[in-house]
Amino acid sequence: MSTDSVTHDHTATASSHGASQASAPTPQVGEGTRAHAADLRRRLIISAPLGILAMLLSMVPAWQFTGWQWVVAAASIPVVTWGAWPFHRAAFAAGRHGSTTMDTLVSLGVISSTLWSWWALLWGGAGMLGMRMQMSLIPRAAHAGHAEIYFEGACMIVVFLLTGRYLEARARYRAGDALRSLLRMGAKEATLVTVDPATGERSEQVVPASSLQVGDLFAVRPGEKVATDGIIVEGSSALDTSLLTGESVPVDAAPGDAVTGATVNTWGSLLVRATRVGSDTTLAQIGRMVAEAQAGKAPVQRLADQISGVFVPIVIVVSLLTLGGWLLAGGGVQAAFTAAVAVLVVACPCALGLATPTAILVGSGRASQLGILIKNAEILEQTRSIDTMLLDKTGTVTTGVMSLESVAVAPGAGGSPEVDEASALSLAASVESLSEHPVARAITSGAADRGLSLEPVTAFANQPGLGVVGLTARGGVLVGRPSWLASLGIDVPASLLDAVREAEASGASAVVAALAPNLGSAATSTPAAVATPEAPASVALPGPDAELPLATLTMSVGGMTCASCVRRVEHKLGKLDGVKAEVNLATESARITLTTPHTDEELEAVVNAAGYTGTITSRSEAATADGAPASGDSATGDTGTPTQPGTISGAGEREGATASSLVIPERVEGSAIAALVVRDTVKESSADAIAQLRELGIEPILLTGDNEAAARHVADQVGIDRVIAGVLPDGKRDTVTSLQAEGRTVAMVGDGVNDAAALAQASTKGLGIAMGSGTDVAIEVADMTLMNSSLTSAATAIRVSRRTLRIIKENLFWAFFYNVLMVPLAIAGLLSPMLASAAMACSSVFVVLNSLRLRTAK
Repeated sequence: MSTDSVTHDHTATASSHGASQASAPTPQVGEGTRAHAADLRRRLIISAPLGILAMLLSMVPAWQFTGWQWVVAAASIPVVTWGAWPFHRAAFAAGRHGSTTMDTLVSLGVISSTLWSWWALLWGGAGMLGMRMQMSLIPRAAHAGHAEIYFEGACMIVVFLLTGRYLEARARYRAGDALRSLLRMGAKEATLVTVDPATGERSEQVVPASSLQVGDLFAVRPGEKVATDGIIVEGSSALDTSLLTGESVPVDAAPGDAVTGATVNTWGSLLVRATRVGSDTTLAQIGRMVAEAQAGKAPVQRLADQISGVFVPIVIVVSLLTLGGWLLAGGGVQAAFTAAVAVLVVACPCALGLATPTAILVGSGRASQLGILIKNAEILEQTRSIDTMLLDKTGTVTTGVMSLESVAVAPGAGGSPEVDEASALSLAASVESLSEHPVARAITSGAADRGLSLEPVTAFANQPGLGVVGLTARGGVLVGRPSWLASLGIDVPASLLDAVREAEASGASAVVAALAPNLGSAATSTPAAVATPEAPASVALPGPDAELPLATLTMSVGGMTCASCVRRVEHKLGKLDGVKAEVNLATESARITLTTPHTDEELEAVVNAAGYTGTITSRSEAATADGAPASGDSATGDTGTPTQPGTISGAGEREGATASSLVIPERVEGSAIAALVVRDTVKESSADAIAQLRELGIEPILLTGDNEAAARHVADQVGIDRVIAGVLPDGKRDTVTSLQAEGRTVAMVGDGVNDAAALAQASTKGLGIAMGSGTDVAIEVADMTLMNSSLTSAATAIRVSRRTLRIIKENLFWAFFYNVLMVPLAIAGLLSPMLASAAMACSSVFVVLNSLRLRTAK
């Protein structure tokens, strides 16, 4: 390739690329959780020794020297004030806004224990020098001589909860490892290539990858990461895409092929033109989708939040009733107070608030590692009831790339022995090179693979759904369906018809090429006319009319400690007109949807006024009315759909191959010369994927626009029993609708524009799953995106989602079981506040550790 072919209008300089570095850095995922864990660790390091000292002196009479109780009281001061400050602060913030949180119970328990102990020390006789206190893990109804002090209980409540919250925060930070590793995959530096327009001389400069702009040329040497999304201009290689797709086999790449940023170049040197940079790259979009999914909320989590919202006031009432009940039963003030405080502490439903979001955090992160992107948390529950999966054939079950299988030449074709297999293929490929149809591409590539040269085409016509016609030096060449050729008066020998029927019966596609030597004089042409490719049909998406969102934002929310905090933040944001918020405790983030304009500062101010710290980390503007993205479009207009390997980019645009449009007469004198058979091969993984779906209790159905014979041939190869063939795009959507009307929960897997309507319909009561190699519109309307081309990922996605839902149910069970078991013990006076706090901390840590089991899901 000459240097002229890589010159471009965009001029990049060191200063311009360095200047773009000044943009604000993107907040690190989980940074708030990490800082929160560090703060808890500091408080724990100070509080634990003092709390242990207070506990040992209070519970080991042999160590109780004269005045020991005053030492315990002094040691407890920093623990119940500074150490417990996170709990007090959250409780005070909630109280200021007229609500309660789980920390309200903790704060009340610590304050009550401390105030009681100071009263006992100063006025209840416990401060008398020489006093001894026996060890009492289980509260007693009778006490001798003096009121008991509970400094050790107040201290150990704080120590146990700080320990639990610290371990929980560390585990929550670990749960975000998958997303952080995903976002760190991008290249840090790029080798920028500039070309002197006058001399064609190239120069290279190492610049930050983040400074690349659309249209820049950059070099990728063996072992380096591709700096950003782009198109290969020069060079061939194989790219390791495993970090994005999960597939371990490198993918061949050649000039004209699209490449994705963060993939690794294995052996060749490449020159790439950037098509997407910054937040528009595939990697950035993946990270954004994963983060939004983790910030979302499943319906089962909303139920847990509602329960938590009314649970805290109920617990406070139960605690007061416990106090009054013990006093009325004559149990004494000491025993009544102890039981009431134990109820406050042990009933704190922290585990309930963490049960769902932590599992979603780990599960969606693990899915992203396996090349599965989950758009939102709600679809996890949909996977539970999926019983039918519709599979598009081309590009989903099959490779989607047609290849030339055979050429059958008619005996005495065209009345000339010169028309053999090679010349027949050359003539057909010459005309088909001006078409973008997959069959045409297969024929053109087949001729190129055989080293055949193409004839110049002076005029060209495309008959959609029928075939193509072109004028060459040997006369007119027609390639298309046998019935179309026969309608024009062209004789198609029985041998070629048999070849076509045999091919179609085996699932292949076949066309017939004909030679019409006198077509040039019978046809008319329009000079300089350029055939314009047909615009794709618009996709009508189902569903009721609704107010479209203007933007979707992700906000980092600091200072939340429980489900009640989540509900308060959602409530405060929801008061703004046109704002809907879903807040996630595990990720300390919120996903906000706007249907009326609001600035980042306005949204952050609302959260900050509620007593938390809100920071907008990303904003995605919705599409404009004409369907174009509001922002972030590549200057080149690239859709991001990768060019299939082996195709000839820009077919029909060869130098000297400009063709006029051609008007075909009603009758054409000529004869068929050959039948060309092309086939879309089945993916190696498809049969295994179908078997896995059956193991999951899902019936696979092949849904395709191809004919029955082709569909049945593919279905038999992979083990699918039911086939629905010959279906147009609207028919695919109608098929999904009819299955849903039968009571089935349907998942639809597809990759093309013609699948988008069916994918959207499946999402209304089931799942829409898009292949990552497909079109942008299919990916946009789908609930899940499979970043690799293997159908086994569909089964993996269902498996991981169902396991995540199972972990959520386990977490909720143990959280409820813990409260059901412990609260009656506390009411009965069989649980001290100290043991209650230890049990509560253990339940929260258990829920988080149980969720981390999803890190090994497959």
